[in-house]
Parts: sequence; structure tokens; C-alpha cells
Amino acid sequence: MAIALVPSLSLLAVGVGTTAYLVTQSNDTHAWAVETGSVIDSSRALVESLQAERLGTMARLAGDTDAAAGLPAARTEFQAAVDALNAAKGELGAVDTSLTEDVGGIDTMLQYLSGVRTATDAGQLPPADAYNFFNQVLDSVVVGSQLSQQLAPDAEIGVELAEAMQILKSAESMARSHALAIALESGQGALTVPVEEFARQVGYYRIEIGNLSRDIDPEQSAAANALINSEAWRKLDVVENVIGWRAVTRATAAAAGPGAAAAAAAQLPPLPIPAAEWRAAAAEINRQLIDMWVAQSTRTQQLAADKAADDSRNALLAGAGVGLVSLLAIGISVVLANRIIRRLKRLRSETLTLADVTLPEMMRKLENSEPVDPAAGAPNLDFGADEIGEVAEAFGHAAGTAVNAAVAEARTRDGVKSVFLNIAHRSQVVVHRQLEILDEAERKQEDPAMLETLFRLDHLATRERRNAENLIILGGGQVGRQWRNPVAMIDLVRSAVGETLDYSRVRVARMPQVHVHGGMVADLVHLLAELVDNATSFSPPQSRVEVTGSVVGRGVVVEIEDQGMGMPTGDIVRANEMLTAPPDFGVAALSGDSRLGLFVVARLAARHEIAVKLAESDYGGIRAVVLIPATLLASVLPGETVTDGAAMGRAPQQPALESPGSPQARRSAVLVADPLAETQSFRPVSARPARPYPGEAPEQQPVSQPLRLPQDGRPELPKRNRQANLNPHLHGATAAAPRTAERPRLTAEQAREMISTIENGTRQGRRASAAEQADGKES
Repeated sequence: MAIALVPSLSLLAVGVGTTAYLVTQSNDTHAWAVETGSVIDSSRALVESLQAERLGTMARLAGDTDAAAGLPAARTEFQAAVDALNAAKGELGAVDTSLTEDVGGIDTMLQYLSGVRTATDAGQLPPADAYNFFNQVLDSVVVGSQLSQQLAPDAEIGVELAEAMQILKSAESMARSHALAIALESGQGALTVPVEEFARQVGYYRIEIGNLSRDIDPEQSAAANALINSEAWRKLDVVENVIGWRAVTRATAAAAGPGAAAAAAAQLPPLPIPAAEWRAAAAEINRQLIDMWVAQSTRTQQLAADKAADDSRNALLAGAGVGLVSLLAIGISVVLANRIIRRLKRLRSETLTLADVTLPEMMRKLENSEPVDPAAGAPNLDFGADEIGEVAEAFGHAAGTAVNAAVAEARTRDGVKSVFLNIAHRSQVVVHRQLEILDEAERKQEDPAMLETLFRLDHLATRERRNAENLIILGGGQVGRQWRNPVAMIDLVRSAVGETLDYSRVRVARMPQVHVHGGMVADLVHLLAELVDNATSFSPPQSRVEVTGSVVGRGVVVEIEDQGMGMPTGDIVRANEMLTAPPDFGVAALSGDSRLGLFVVARLAARHEIAVKLAESDYGGIRAVVLIPATLLASVLPGETVTDGAAMGRAPQQPALESPGSPQARRSAVLVADPLAETQSFRPVSARPARPYPGEAPEQQPVSQPLRLPQDGRPELPKRNRQANLNPHLHGATAAAPRTAERPRLTAEQAREMISTIENGTRQGRRASAAEQADGKES
């Protein structure tokens, strides 16, 4: 629909915009015509009154009282014309604000008008200065007319305004020449104004009027020819020629001296016509020129009004035509677009059915290893032979290819998963066999150093077994180790810590007295072992890893907190998202991170609805919070059989797994807790029976036990019980005495450092003794 409507709407928008532009231009032209017509009369009054005041001022300064008789009336008319023009400026501002400004400086010049009039009345103003002042004022009026020409809305109107300006300049030049002629003839022998200015002004207006008589505009040409052929023009021409000759003669004589100038003035012939007749002819010529200027301005204003009307009519016609064409195009586009839209909607509906119903059902069958026929799942989208039909055919082909690829990939993944699980189970069997061999070797070995080495190998084999179980869990299989009876939470946590390489750095606080169902123990031990192993692997070797537990409303919370460098906030968010919704195990999921621990934790947590969340620790590291739901906890009744810590390494339901005396059981036994400490720190000891857990009474055993022959025929070494041979009278004192914490057994490194310190101290003592003996001999 957008493709169909955009061109039509664009055409409509262009038509509307063009119509609006034409209408705006028409309105502007009409406003210009109206406002220009309103100032024609006031402009004429201003020009005529200003010319009359200039003429009267020049006559008064030259001493011609007859010519200066109309000066007061001219001043009054000029002031009225200025007031009318100022009122018209406000209306001109609607056309353009520049018309209301002080164009040409006329407002500034008018500020000095009162001073010029005062000096004129006092006879103190030179005629040349008065002439220049009034010329500047009239030049400002000409500049304003030129600005109006620049703002003309049309080129034709601008040409007409240029002709009007030509007539106005000719009228002004004729008026200036007449004022100069009055000053030259009434100067009483002295030339108060330059003769060259008089000649220039006369020549200018005669040339311009002659050009107008040859104008292509018949009206202008007829008016100019009528003016040139008039009696007033002929009289004025004769008088101006005589005045010019007389002025040149006087100027020549004045150059020879004052006496020669006066003599030459007395010998000059008089004017060919009386002065009053001459002044009347000049006034008639000036009036006709002003009439020609006003007529041309009025014609220009009427042309602008007609142009505005034509523009308005054309704009309306153009808008109506464009609107009709646009509406027709929109209607046709909508009809055609609706046909395409209906077909596209049907294609969309069938495509969504394929994507939301058919393909998901097929993928579900593939995930459940149900038989799937790729040919039956391929879509059949028939939409004709045009472009939409080709798109539907291409989409159907792509969907069929995707179905075939999904079927092939599912089969490949099933095969890879089977091989993957097979290899993992084989590795698990090998590791179990390795642990059995190590168990047998440990039973036969009596050398403590060799036993420590065997314990290390046993621990590495246990970690290898956990790695094999990781692969089985990620492949969707079940871990082989199982327990029938509930297991205490403290034993479960100890077993998880025992599968960690740096178990000696782990501190386990007191755990709640709760038990976990035996069927969940293996997965929970594995989950906690992965988190503890991550905590020890990504924290400094000298730091501690704290494991705490508490009972909450929804179950039991186990917190594992390290003192490492932590993780960026973005990595923590991504890890928590993965722990909340574990991804499918595949190459795509593991290609970005080769560490499988969090994937295993996410799978185990999702399997048993355990909530695992990572957060920043107060020490700067990471705190893992594991929420074990109450559904996984078992209620143990008095006398009910439970699995103790020494049996955490065997699986009663799997005969092939460890026996109670296996290395795993011994590791659980040798991970002992200090009953007097708030937290429990783990350390490796020899293969002796473990001390009782905190809060348990020591088991009473006889002083000596009979020798039992194991399967290899060698007797076991006798075992001594502490205080078994103590005097009976001392048992009470011993029981009453406060129990002190047992001194921890030194590791091999600590023992080596202690012996080295003793040896260095002995060597230094001998060296000091030898030095004292040497001093004694010298003395």
C-alpha cells in the first residue's frame, strides 16, 4: 500500500505545495499593488511641495521676491505630505519591513529642515548650500522608489517601475534647472551657483525626455512627444538657452575682474520673454512630467493588481487539476494495492502457519527422535506465476531445504551425542578401574611418602571422573553414582570440597542439620564441586574460599564466596542468564567459552529446580548462592538409616563403584573438622580413622583389637586408642579438664622449613662459639 500510495501522495503534495506557492505569490502581489497605490498621491504631494520649497528658498536667497511669494504655502504643503507619507509607511510594513526603515536617510535630513528654514529666512544660508540640501532630500525619495522597484513581485512590474523612475528623475532634473535659473538671473551680478550644474541638469532632462519620445510603449512615446511639441516646452527651451549664454558670459567677465563683470552684466540683452511667462512655462513642464510619472506608477500598480488576480485564478485551476489527478491516481493505486495485499495476507497466513505450527511440530518430533518424513513437511505454496507466486515458490523451496537440513542435523546430532556419551561412559569406566587399582595400591603401601603420591594420583583420578561425568551430564545422560539413604548436608558439602584440587583452602562453616534425598546427592555434590572448583581456580593461592549454609523459607541456601578478581558486570549478567535458562549443549553454545563448569551447573540446576545465582562478593570476588528447594530435603526419623560421611564415596546401587574402604571414602574421612572452631578447615592426614564430627561423642573401642587378615594375607597394623591405657582414676580428671584444640599436623613443606630453621640456628651458634675461642687465644 505504501509503494502504491507514496507516488500518488507525492504528486498530491507537490500540487498542493505549488498551489500554495502560487496563492502566496498572488497574495503578495496583490498586497504590493494595494500598498503601492496608496502612497502614489502622498509621494506626488511630497515631491511637488519639496520642489516648490526649494524654488522659493533659492528665489528668496537670490533676492527675487516675486518667485519667493509661494514659499510659506510650499512649506505647509510639504509638512502635510511628510505626515501622510509617515502614515503610509505603517501599511507598507505589511509588504516588507525594509520599507519602514529610514531609506536614503530622509528622516535624518528632515531633522535639519527647521534649521535650514531659519537660516533662509535670516538670509544667512548660501544658495548653493540650500540647493544641495533640498537635492539630498529629494534623492532620498528617489532611493525609496528604487527600493520599491527591487521588491517588485514580477520582472514585468519591475520594468514598468524603472520607466517610472526615469520620468521622476527627468522631472527632478527639470525642477533643479529651473531653481538654478532663478538664482542665476536674480543674483544681481554675482554668480551664486555654478553654471556647469545648470547646464548638466538641462541637458539631462532634455535627453531623457527625448529617449521617452522614442520608447516602444505607445503611451509613453505619445506623452513625451506631446510634451516636446508643446508651447511651454518651446518657451522654456529658448529661455534656458539665453540664461545659459548670459551665465557663461558673466562667468567669463568675472574672471577678468569685478569691474569687467559688472560692465558685462550691464551690456547683456534681456530675456526674450517676460519672467512671469517664463516661470509659468517651467511650472507647466514640471507638472506634465509629474503627471507622466504618476500615470506610469498608476499603470504599474494596476499591472500588479491584474497580475495578482491572474496568479490567483491560475493557482486555483492548477490546484484543482492536480487534486483531481492525484485523487484519481490514489483511487487506482488503492484498488491495485488491495488486490496485492489480499494475496500477501494469504501468503503471510500460510507462512506463519508453517513457521508456528508445522515446523515446530516437526522439530519437536526430531528432538524426541520420532520418525519424520521431509517430503511431507515441505510446504506447498501455490500463488500463481507472477512475482508473488515466484516469491512463494522460493520461500517453499527454502523451507523445504531448511526441513531437510534440520532432519539431517538432528540425525547427525543424535549420532554425535550417542558417540559422545559412549566415549564419556568408557572414560568413566576406565577412571573407576583406575580408582580401584589406586585403592588396592594404597592398601598395600606403607611408605608415607609413597602414600602421599598415591593420594595425589587418587585425587587427580577423582577429578578426571568428575570431568567424565560433566560430559555425560552435558550429553543428557545420568551420573552412575547413586545413594539409597538420605545424606546429611555437612557430609554432602565435605564430599564436594574433597573433589576440589585446592581443598585445603576451603573453609566450611557449620551447616544446618538437614538431609538430602539419596537420589539427588550425586548431582548436588557435582554441582557444588564445580562451584567450589571455580572459586579456588579463580582466586589467589593464599586466599580462602568460604562455604556457608543456612535454612530459609524455600529450602536451604549454600553460599560459596571467594576473594578473587571477580567478573565484569556484563559477564555476571550473562552467566546468571545462562544459569536461569541453560542453553542446548552444542558447538554453537560452547564455541565462545571452553569452560564447561557453568554449563554443567546450569544443567544440574535445571534438572532439579535448584536456583543458582552469581553476585559480587564483599571481598571483590564472586559469591555463588545455591538455593536447594525443600522438595529435595528428606525428613529423617529417629532410628532411620542414613549415609554417613565415610560412605559418601560408594554407591550402593552400583556394585562396580567404590567400596566403603575406597580412596573416595578415605578422602571424605580425612577431610576432618575442628570441633572447637566456628568454621571447618580441611587438611590431608594419613590414612587413619577420622576424628568424630563436631558434637559427636568419641566411639568407645577396646584397648587392642585382634588382628584381622585381609584378602592379601598380610595382617593389619594394630591401632591405638588415645587414653585407652590411662589409669582409671585419671579418667574423671581428664574429663573435667577443659578440652584443648589438637595441634595440627605439619605438612612436608612446613616440617622441612622447621628443620632448616633449626639447622641454621645451630650453625650460627657454632660459628659464634668458634669466634669466642679465637678471641680467647689471642688474648
